[in-house]
Amino acid sequence: MGTEDAEAASTSPATSTPTPQNGGGVASVLPIGADGKPLVISRSGYQGFGSFFNEVSVQDMIAVPRDAYVPPSRPFTPPSLERAASLPFGEACRELFMIDFNRWTFINHGAFGGVCRPAHEEANKWREYCEAQPLKFLDRELFPQLVRVMREMADFMGADPRDLVFVPNATTGLNVAIQAAGLRPGDTMYMLNIGYGSVKKMAQAASAAAAGRGAGSDPAAAATAAAAATAAAGATAGTVPAPTPTPHGEAPGGINVVYGEVLFPISGPQAIVDLVAATLPPGTKLAVFDTVTSNTALLLPVAELTALCRSRGVQVLIDGAHALGQVHLDLDAGVCGGGVCGGGGGGDCAENSVNAAGGGAAAAAAAAPAAAVSAAADAMAASLSISSNGAAGANGAANRQPLSVPDYFVTNCHKWLAAPRGTAVMWVRRDRQAAVRPLVVSHGSGAGFTSDFIWDGMRDYAPYLATSSALGLWWALGPDRVRGYMRRLLGQAVELCGSRWGTGLLAPSLDMCGSMALLGLPQDLAEGPEADSADAKYVQDMLHHVYSIEVPIKSIQGHLYVRLSAHIYNTLADYQRLADAVDDLVARERAARAAAKAAGGGEEEEPVKKKCGG
Repeated sequence: MGTEDAEAASTSPATSTPTPQNGGGVASVLPIGADGKPLVISRSGYQGFGSFFNEVSVQDMIAVPRDAYVPPSRPFTPPSLERAASLPFGEACRELFMIDFNRWTFINHGAFGGVCRPAHEEANKWREYCEAQPLKFLDRELFPQLVRVMREMADFMGADPRDLVFVPNATTGLNVAIQAAGLRPGDTMYMLNIGYGSVKKMAQAASAAAAGRGAGSDPAAAATAAAAATAAAGATAGTVPAPTPTPHGEAPGGINVVYGEVLFPISGPQAIVDLVAATLPPGTKLAVFDTVTSNTALLLPVAELTALCRSRGVQVLIDGAHALGQVHLDLDAGVCGGGVCGGGGGGDCAENSVNAAGGGAAAAAAAAPAAAVSAAADAMAASLSISSNGAAGANGAANRQPLSVPDYFVTNCHKWLAAPRGTAVMWVRRDRQAAVRPLVVSHGSGAGFTSDFIWDGMRDYAPYLATSSALGLWWALGPDRVRGYMRRLLGQAVELCGSRWGTGLLAPSLDMCGSMALLGLPQDLAEGPEADSADAKYVQDMLHHVYSIEVPIKSIQGHLYVRLSAHIYNTLADYQRLADAVDDLVARERAARAAAKAAGGGEEEEPVKKKCGG
């Protein structure tokens, strides 16, 4: 974009030619650009914000219509994806990743992901290119290249590029969105108890901020300190009010935090919708839902939940940390989860309906509510619309959006997309953007939504730029084919391990799972009749250190579960090794207990055991 980009793209030696005067200045001898035309230097002043040398502002670059946009060339040849496109899924795809598969059985892609090799290599190319001439890159070329990748990401997510920005991680985006919601003392923030742990901390921080206390401060400690300060000032103990207990750690005088309590087992996605409908307090200011829950690996009906909340005037923030790559996204249409594949489930995706192990008719029956709730959501979206200022009504067809379009959506690029770590996307509905401010204020502040976030100071921007190769890999492999493979493999893994252990899913069926699922473990792995986090950590440590298997273990309502993940480099043999390791662990535990019982004279009986997930 602009003359500098033409210069950056040039690989031939520059020749000189005189150019006419511009604005009364002295004529200059300038090089020939890559387009064969002499570069033109004029006294046009800085475009956009700060003193960056871009001939077109960031806001103008991001707003160019798709059919008129000409992306800048990368100043090097990007990693080739030709071979990747021909690789079969499974073991052959391991060459596309950096993971040491010779040492590890890696079935935990859902934790911190695993960068794909093309993106890793491109990031290094950008770092080397930057260091060859830092000022040229940072001052003149960085912003056009970032805009290019943002536009590529918008295409992948079904979004307008003006509505999304890069952030370092989903945590940053969530903090920004919660602050943008305008929560004041007495306002209510709603979420499910199965939401991500750090979001609960964010709610506490928002409450503290609303109450005029420092974010992250302990409410009880703050009240105690205030009481001590009052007493030190000469007040008697009787005049110091006692701290008011708060149910979820929110600060007295701050916002109220209300949790919808999900208890397992659940019957299907409609149960989640019904729970929220019954427990969402009137006048709630903000509701937060996960596309895919981290701890329980449930694919939530976020379109229906969003429509329900927005029909009641509630702002909706979707925590899509696990969404990008794992589920189909079409943000402008309100599709940000609740389904795995796009395009009507074409190609390999048409085969993606997988039932739970041993499910058959029972699992199919459990999936029926999902179809019913989807139909209900379609009807709701068709009958209700929202204007561009956020109020329900009909202000013209051009401004009408289905209620399933959330106010805010954040997602990580480093997880299922396999981009470099330190990359995430925050999408904000157009009518909410004016209230959204970055956590770090820099030169672009006040110049527009994209400008606010594109530069937050001097740091490494290579991970954002290298996301282009991760997107290229997904397009080369086919997004629906990738998700189809991951989902089918997950179903096979559930069937294999579940049949070995005699356990089942936490979810009612795999229709509420994407590329992750919680499967019950034999309760013999728990020390007592009720499993806890100490049991979970012990089993995960044993699998890691003894068997070289990387997989998370969860304790849910007194039961142990393993969270299975499936990506394109996994094969069924990975889960066979897991099943063997768990069987061996169970045998070890039983032998140890038998030995302990024998040493005690055989008088002590073993505690009653329960199978989890069965």
